[in-house]
Formats: sequence, structure tokens, C-alpha cells
Amino acid sequence: MATIDPWGHNLRKELVMMVEDKEEGLLRRTPIIGEMIIEAEQRGEQRAIAELLGRLFARRIGRQPTAEEERSIVERARTMGPGEVEDALLDLEGEALARWLAEPIRSS
Repeated sequence: MATIDPWGHNLRKELVMMVEDKEEGLLRRTPIIGEMIIEAEQRGEQRAIAELLGRLFARRIGRQPTAEEERSIVERARTMGPGEVEDALLDLEGEALARWLAEPIRSS
């Protein structure tokens, strides 16, 4: 029986290389697909930050954040940076933390 792929090509590996190779990646250079890849990466990163900060909030306050508190955490992480929000989550106690999240975000 003849070998179907004598060069050892693997479609999955080839596609991963096209996506991950940031300078030469064919898919990243394709206008619509490249934009979709970047957007998905950013959304995934933001979601990971929101989940991490939400878990930290839950440990400090003893409950999961409400939808409004979670929106505030995400918005503050976006505008102030995740590090500053993390500091507040670590430094502020229970009700002070809830009040801080309810306050309007001050622009820098």
C-alpha cells in the first residue's frame, strides 16, 4: 500500500502555523480572518482577566459579584488597568470594596 503523505504533512499543524506565526502567518495577513483572530484573542484575554478578578472579589467579599459589580470590574480593568483593580480588590475590605465598585470611574 502506498503512503498517502510521504512528506509527513499534517493539516492541523499547518493551520496552527498559519495562525501562530505572527510575522508570516497567512491567516493573520488575510484581512477579515486576521481581524477575527485578533478580536478572539483580545476577547479571550479580557474574559480571563474578568474571571480572575471576579474570583478575587468573591474571596474578599464571600460571594460572587453581581452582574453590575462584574461589569464595573471589567470596565475598571479596561480603563484603569487590571493591576490597579487587583490592588483595590486586595486592599479594600467588604463593604468598602462594594462601594468602590459602585462609584463612577474617575478618569485619569
